[in-house]
Amino acid sequence: MRRTMFVGSWKTYKTSKDEVAAYLKDLPQFSGYFNPTHEVILCPSFVHLDMIHNQLPANVRLGAQDCSEFGAGAHTGETTAGQLASLGVKYCIVGHVERRQAGETDQQINGKIKQCLEHNISPIVCFGETLVEYDNDQTRVVLERQMRDCFMGVRDLSKVVLCYMPIWSIGTGFYTTGEYGNIIANFMRKTAVKLTGNPMSANCPVLFGGQITTSNTQEYLETPEIDGVIFAISALEPKDFSEIITTKFSTKSLIRPT
Repeated sequence: MRRTMFVGSWKTYKTSKDEVAAYLKDLPQFSGYFNPTHEVILCPSFVHLDMIHNQLPANVRLGAQDCSEFGAGAHTGETTAGQLASLGVKYCIVGHVERRQAGETDQQINGKIKQCLEHNISPIVCFGETLVEYDNDQTRVVLERQMRDCFMGVRDLSKVVLCYMPIWSIGTGFYTTGEYGNIIANFMRKTAVKLTGNPMSANCPVLFGGQITTSNTQEYLETPEIDGVIFAISALEPKDFSEIITTKFSTKSLIRPT
């Protein structure tokens, strides 16, 4: 059964321990409203992981915003999947649009996926096209190429989460419809099966990330193929974080058939 997933990222908006402490103090009062069928993941900055990992409510998992493509060794400034695992990290976002825009390649993302899986961390792998590619109806071509290269040598996707994150929607105020997102999520699921040769790859959760707010979450969650959302601005305040998670949507989207 595919579960509904909510992934909140702070990016680097929270800068002090006091901010983090205040957030954690307010968060438990909302945790009782989290539906038990939801998978709730909070992804703070690297520097706050150690502070947070023993203080999150029991029904909120700890995630990271990125990791190194390398294991332990002479890699100055990197944060390895092994280090993240030692702090209780269960999920890690890789291939985020902002990392891709900074020059990250599919080959590097491939290394990060393998590192996460080696250390029992579920990678949340983001894929998306530019506005030019979208306007030229190249979305499917781009996504299939990205998925092929990112999953090179990876045949077991049972611990992998997919995310459709169109580059043109991040930080622009524009976002696609739930209907279109649903079509692309279905395409990504079928592509996962095609690339791995494993029918079970169709069970991968597929999330949508791109200008997610408290007002548009329902549109995505009501579709049959989108299993959850990644959001940032609405994750910065406990009240908004809780509102996203407790969105009133149809029962069919809580637990999805495999």
